[in-house]
Amino acid sequence: MCFKSVLIFEDLKLKIADEVRRHMPSFADSFIELDSTGRADFTLKLFRFSRDPNFKSIAESLVSAMKSLDFVETCELSGNYLNIRIKTAFILNLIETSINEKAQYPDTFQDPDRVLVEHTSTNPTGPIHVGRTRNSVIGDSLARLLRRYGYRVSTQYLVNDTGKQVLGLYLGYLESGRPVMTIKNLLDGYKRVYKQIEENKDKEKEIENLIKKYESGDGSIVRDVKSICTVMLDGIRKPLLDLGIKIDDYVWESGFLKSEEMENIIKRLEEYLKDENGAKYVETKEGRKIFIRRSDGTSLYVLRDLAYHLFKSLNYDWLIDVLGEDHKDYVKGLKEILEDKIELRSSLSFVFYSYVSLESGKMSTRSGNVVTLDDLVERATEKALEIVRAKRLDLDESKLKEISRAVAISAIRFNIVRINPEKQLIFRWEEALSFEGDSAPFIMYSYARTTNIIANYTPADNVRTANDFNTYEKALVFKMYSFPYCLNTCRESLRVDPLASYLLELVRLFNDFYNNCRVLGSGDDEPKRIHIVNIYRKIIEDASSILGIRLIDEM
Repeated sequence: MCFKSVLIFEDLKLKIADEVRRHMPSFADSFIELDSTGRADFTLKLFRFSRDPNFKSIAESLVSAMKSLDFVETCELSGNYLNIRIKTAFILNLIETSINEKAQYPDTFQDPDRVLVEHTSTNPTGPIHVGRTRNSVIGDSLARLLRRYGYRVSTQYLVNDTGKQVLGLYLGYLESGRPVMTIKNLLDGYKRVYKQIEENKDKEKEIENLIKKYESGDGSIVRDVKSICTVMLDGIRKPLLDLGIKIDDYVWESGFLKSEEMENIIKRLEEYLKDENGAKYVETKEGRKIFIRRSDGTSLYVLRDLAYHLFKSLNYDWLIDVLGEDHKDYVKGLKEILEDKIELRSSLSFVFYSYVSLESGKMSTRSGNVVTLDDLVERATEKALEIVRAKRLDLDESKLKEISRAVAISAIRFNIVRINPEKQLIFRWEEALSFEGDSAPFIMYSYARTTNIIANYTPADNVRTANDFNTYEKALVFKMYSFPYCLNTCRESLRVDPLASYLLELVRLFNDFYNNCRVLGSGDDEPKRIHIVNIYRKIIEDASSILGIRLIDEM
C-alpha cells in the first residue's frame, strides 16, 4: 500500500523544509520534527551539514530566511539544531478557519481506495470474553481512524462455522439430547465434549467424521450447525453493540467449501502443490510445509482462509486483518502464498495484538476461566454508578444511569486502546475502572468542563480581543495544531494508541490552561480564550469519536 496524504491542512513542517532546501538542497523532510522538549515548536537537525566549512554562514542565512516567513515568531541556532517557534495567533487562526469553513480540523477528501478491516472473527463457540475484546476495540478504532482519514472503509467478521471447534459444539448439542438452543445449553455440551477429549483422544475421531459429513453437504448437519452458530453469534454481537462496535458484514466460512474462490485457489496453486500420503501442501521459501487439504479430501483452515482473502480482494484495494499474536507464524506463510504464488491484487496489512489475560492466568472458553464482555460491561456500569452517585447528589436516578453507562463504555474502550497492542495487557478491574489519571473519565470530565464554560459565556460589547499569548495558551494551541500529525502517525503505523496518548496530553495541557488562565470575566483575554476552548472542544470530540469515548455535557 502506497500511503497517500489525504488530510488537508497548512503543513508548516513542509513549508519550513521547502525553505531550508533553498539553502541546503539535500535537506530531507525527516530532519525536521515536532519538538516535545518545550524549547521550540519545530526542531531542525543539521548534523549532516555541520562538517561543511561554510556551515556557519549557511546557518546564519538560514536563520534569517526563517525569520522572514510570516508564520515564524523566533528562530535560533543551538549547536547543530535550529529551533523554531511559530506565531500562536497564526496557528489559532489556521485551526479556527478550518473549523468554521469545513466543520473540522484537519479537513479531508474522499480517498478512492476501498479498505476492508476484518476484526473480531472469534469462533462462535461461546460469548466473547475480555481477552478477545481487545481485537474488537482495536479493529473498530482503526476503521474509525481510516474513515476519518478519508478512506472508504467497511468492517467484516469471518464466522468460523467450519472445523473442529464448531463441530465439537455440534457434537455436544447432539450428546445433550438436542436441547433448546440457548447459549448456556450449547456451552454446557461443548465443555463436556472437550472434557471427554482430554480423557480419551479417540473422541476426536467422532468430530473428524462429522467434519467429513458436514463438508460433503449433509443437510441435517448443515442446518443445525448454522442454527447453533447463529445463536452463539447473536450472543457475541449484542455486547459489541453495547461498546459501539457495529460490524458491517458477516461472511460465513462454510460458504467457501464448494465455492468458486476455493477452486480458483487450487488452480492457481497447481504448480506449487505437493503430495504427502494423499494430503496436499505448499512449501514456503523457508522450506515449511503448509497443508491445505487432508488426505481424506476435506479442507484445512488455510485453504478456506486463502479463498476468503481472494473473495475480499474482489471488492477492496486494501485488506487489513486484526489478529492475535499467536498468528504471526501462520501469517508469514499465508502472506507468501497470497502475494508470491497467487499474486493477490489487493494490498495486505496485518495488525497483531497480545491477548488479554486475567491475573489468575489465560482465559479459555472451554475451561470456563473467563470474564465475558457482558460481565465486564455490567460490572463497569455498576462501579461507575457508585462513583457518580457519590459525586452528584443533585441528579436523579435516570441521569445518573445515563452518565454511568457512558463512563463505563468509554473506560473499557480507552483502557484497551491506550496501550501498544503488541504489549501484553493483564486485565485488572481497578485499572479498567479507574476514574483518575490516564483514563476515559479524565478526558470526559475535561469535555464537560468546556460545556459549562461555553454555556455561561456572554459576549461583551466593545471588548478588544487580546493578541498576545502566555505559556499555557501557546502550549495548548500548538498541541491542537499538531493533531493532523498524530492522525498521520496512527495511519502509517496502523495503531491508535498514539492517539490515546495525544488525547491525554491534550487534556493535561487544557487543565494547565484552565487552572492558570481565567476564561470567563478575563476582560480583553476572554474572546481569545473562548476561541481556544471552542477549538479544544472540537478536537477532543474528533479524537474521542475515533477511540469510541462517549463525551457527555455533564459529569
